Amino acid sequence: MSFKVIWELGEIYTTPLDWFLVLLGMAYSGYSQESFFNWRILIFLVVLFLYHITMNIFNNYMDFKNAKDDIYKKQTSTISKWGLSLKTVKRTFFIFLVISLFFGAILVFSTDSLVLILGLLGYYVGFGYSYGRRPINSLPIAETVPAVLSGFMIPILSAYLANYGAVKLTLHSFGGMLLGFMPMFFCMFNNLLANNTCDLEEDIKNGRKTLVYYIGKKNSVNLLILVTCLSYAAIIVAVYFKQAPPLTLVLLLLFPITLKVLRPYFKQQIKKQTFPLVLKGMTLIMFGYPIVYLIGSFINQ
Repeated sequence: MSFKVIWELGEIYTTPLDWFLVLLGMAYSGYSQESFFNWRILIFLVVLFLYHITMNIFNNYMDFKNAKDDIYKKQTSTISKWGLSLKTVKRTFFIFLVISLFFGAILVFSTDSLVLILGLLGYYVGFGYSYGRRPINSLPIAETVPAVLSGFMIPILSAYLANYGAVKLTLHSFGGMLLGFMPMFFCMFNNLLANNTCDLEEDIKNGRKTLVYYIGKKNSVNLLILVTCLSYAAIIVAVYFKQAPPLTLVLLLLFPITLKVLRPYFKQQIKKQTFPLVLKGMTLIMFGYPIVYLIGSFINQ
């Protein structure tokens, strides 16, 4: 299998977002504990990169197997697009799974049971997203669960590893991280919501009933607008409770720009035309927040 095929099958082009989620966790650790980086972060980046590819290959495999729509199976699916056999896809999946588990084991043996538990939870959700009698991607929690996994768990684990051994994770510090990482959760939720809104008809044909199926497209768009507002309001809340540096408030200037970018999507929800605008609008926070947070943490020190 060529790199170009793996690039699409494993959706490697989306991995930079994972790096920014890790960067946010590191920035948070630097801001709250003044400990920004150690070698465990590098191992975690490798694990996250391999995990990302592994789960995307698995999800593409399961979506193809579970698909009821012939158009999806013959034209839309990445597997059909490249003329791949399920045996080849399955073998590639197992290769990346074993390698990711190997590096994951190194990380666990160099840390503690909390990293093991969070890691197992990540793999459980990753497999459960498209596997089983009622996979997550066919349920009304299809937007929320992955958003929690990405928006919260990745930066929390990054902050924990960046400061490993120096300070213990308490209920108070955990609550603080939830406040600090809330903007990323809202952005991830919006990306998934917009994707499922555009895919509503295709999802119905394939037996997937996400949140959009139950509340309809119009309410889904209204919800996206509300969550977009909440993503910026969350920055204010994080700064107020001292879980983000004051410098992050400068991102509020991007709010009207975000609404302007999203305006065509509010009118039409088309996967290839307006969905990318949602990704662009959310990127203003998903990339901007970690970077400004990091700069703010250095200024604070």
